[in-house]
Amino acid sequence: MRCWKCGSENPDRAKFCIECASQFGRRCPSCKAANPPTAKFCLECAKSLEGDLTTAAGVASARQALDGERRHLTRLFCDLVNSTEIATNLDAEDWHDIAARYQSAAAAAAKRFGGNVAKYLGDGLMVHFGWPEAHENDAERAVRAGLGIVDEVAALNGRLAPEHQIKLSVRVGIHTGSVVMGHGGGTEADAFGDVPNVASSVQSAAEPGSVWITAAVRNLVSGLFVVEDRGEQRVKGIEHPVQLYRIVQASGVRSRLDVAAGHLTRFVGREIELATLVDRWERAADGEGQNVVVLGEAGVGKSRLVYQLHQHLAAMPHTWLECGATPYTDGTPYHPVIALLSQGLGFAPEDTATVKLRKLEVGLRALASGGSSGPARGLPRLAAAHAAAAEPRIAAAQDDRPAGAVEPRHK
Repeated sequence: MRCWKCGSENPDRAKFCIECASQFGRRCPSCKAANPPTAKFCLECAKSLEGDLTTAAGVASARQALDGERRHLTRLFCDLVNSTEIATNLDAEDWHDIAARYQSAAAAAAKRFGGNVAKYLGDGLMVHFGWPEAHENDAERAVRAGLGIVDEVAALNGRLAPEHQIKLSVRVGIHTGSVVMGHGGGTEADAFGDVPNVASSVQSAAEPGSVWITAAVRNLVSGLFVVEDRGEQRVKGIEHPVQLYRIVQASGVRSRLDVAAGHLTRFVGREIELATLVDRWERAADGEGQNVVVLGEAGVGKSRLVYQLHQHLAAMPHTWLECGATPYTDGTPYHPVIALLSQGLGFAPEDTATVKLRKLEVGLRALASGGSSGPARGLPRLAAAHAAAAEPRIAAAQDDRPAGAVEPRHK
């Protein structure tokens, strides 16, 4: 690829010239020549570059031109309970400030899990998971976002109560299904289908301070959350009864492999890799410390390989420590370390901050008395560093891409 400014040759994947550092802003769709970022026509063949998809403007233009696109969408709808009654007892400016703080907190929780806030409707939010960017676990992300919104509102109440003597409560409804994303005469993409209406109706049926989902969502998140069956219910605007579930809490499983345990397909084609891991385990059991890095493209079976090693060691005495990063915890400092700490101290998903602190104190006393060895020796420093943030930052490990770490109990 020839630089438009200095004429030097560059690799096809280059974004900047290796000689003059000029940016390759637009590539001609006809002759593939590199052009300046501001070019409207190709400097080689004069073809128009206005529809070029290598720029953000080109992508936006292409999206606007779409008549419609079928997508699988998960929609979350949340709304404040008794907001009209609360508003009548407050000054208009105070209510505006409170509503803005609530919407900001709810939107932040949704975005943390990859949601796209489609609309603000009064004191309600409509959030899309699966548009414009799709993920393999959009339904799970939506449920976690719903729980996050409930937690954010609870935290906000702690700040509002001393000043305004009010308590906010939110209802969250989630549904998933096939829609057509298009522009119904406006500039914003909207979802056409029954998913938006069902999500709104589920929200209306939900109890204050809770997250309710449909059977379609439950089928996609089964095992990842503890749910309460609320039976078939008539909801506003839907002709037939809808099966609803209330999300109680996250189940605490670390991966979908744990959920599917006992129902997995036969493990084939990785005998050499598994034998290598078993060999490293045997060396570790003989006192030789081992580190193993498993690399590969997404979907090739890295997690399954580690899972098989875990199953192979089930009857052998060992301590298994597992942690990892997730796409929605990249803003949580030291998340893998916190996850390990949670496992070591036996934190349960339903534990309150007080219970976690009590378990932390018991663990520290046991370590101080010399009752632990191996990797637990470093726990006091880690625990001391995170004890002050026990409530907001210590949580049970939730990881779709686990990495195993094994420490033998015998030397």
